[in-house]
Amino acid sequence: MGEEPKLSTNVLRIVESAIISAAASFPIAASIATGWAEYKNHKQAQHIESIISDYARRMEKLTDRVDQTFLRSEEAKRLIERTSIIGKDEIRKEKREMLSEFLANASTNKLSGDSEKDMVLDTIDRISPIQCTLLKSITELIVLQWGKSNVKMGSDYNPSAEKKVTFGYIIESSLVAMNGNHSTTENIEASLDYMVSIGVIEVHSARGWTTVGGKTGIRGYRPTKLGLKVLEYLGISVDGMREIKELIDKNYGK
Repeated sequence: MGEEPKLSTNVLRIVESAIISAAASFPIAASIATGWAEYKNHKQAQHIESIISDYARRMEKLTDRVDQTFLRSEEAKRLIERTSIIGKDEIRKEKREMLSEFLANASTNKLSGDSEKDMVLDTIDRISPIQCTLLKSITELIVLQWGKSNVKMGSDYNPSAEKKVTFGYIIESSLVAMNGNHSTTENIEASLDYMVSIGVIEVHSARGWTTVGGKTGIRGYRPTKLGLKVLEYLGISVDGMREIKELIDKNYGK
C-alpha cells in the first residue's frame, strides 16, 4: 500500500504565509486565506479526534492492565497533549494508529513507570509504517531462527566467555525479497539505512574484503534495545513471538 506524503509543519507555515501575503496584495485571494485556515483547523481537529478516539477504544480492550493512577497524573495529560501535537498534521491513518497504540501501552501497569516514554515517542514520530513493518519482520525472524534470548542480548553479554554466543542478523536480501510486494528495492534499502541512523536497528556489514561468517558482500540487521522498546510500545511483544523449537513442538510433539 502506498503512503500519502506528510506535509511538514514548516511547509504548512510557508504555505499559510504565502496565502496570507497573496490575500493582502490581491483582495480576491482573501477567500483562499479564509478557506485555508478553515481547512487546516478542520483537518487538525479530525486528526487529533481520530488519535484520541482510537486511544480510548484500545484502552477498553486493555481493561485490567491499565494503570488508573497514571491516567489521573499530570504526566499522562502531558503525554496525551504531546502525542496530539505530533499527530495533528499526520495525514496517514496507519501512523495515527501507531500514535494511539503508543498512548494505550504507555498507560499500562507494565510501562506507566518507564521514564523514557518521550524518547520512544520521538522515535515513533520519525519512523514510517513500512519501517515499523521492517522492524517487526527483522525481530520476528531473529526470534524464529536464534531465539528470544538472542534478540534481547545487550550489555550483559560477556565477550570473554569461553562459549561464544552468535548474534543473529537478518541479511538485507531476505528483507528485500520479503517486502518486495509493498515497496521498491531502493526504498527498502533506504529505509534500512535510515533505521540504522535513528538507532532502531544495528548493522553487521561484510562489504568489500571483510569476511563475516565465511561470506562477503552482505549486510545483516538486528533490532537495538531502542527498537525493541518501540515495538513494545506498539503492542508487539518479543515474548509473544514464536521460536523454531516452539513451532516444531507444536506440529510434531515434544
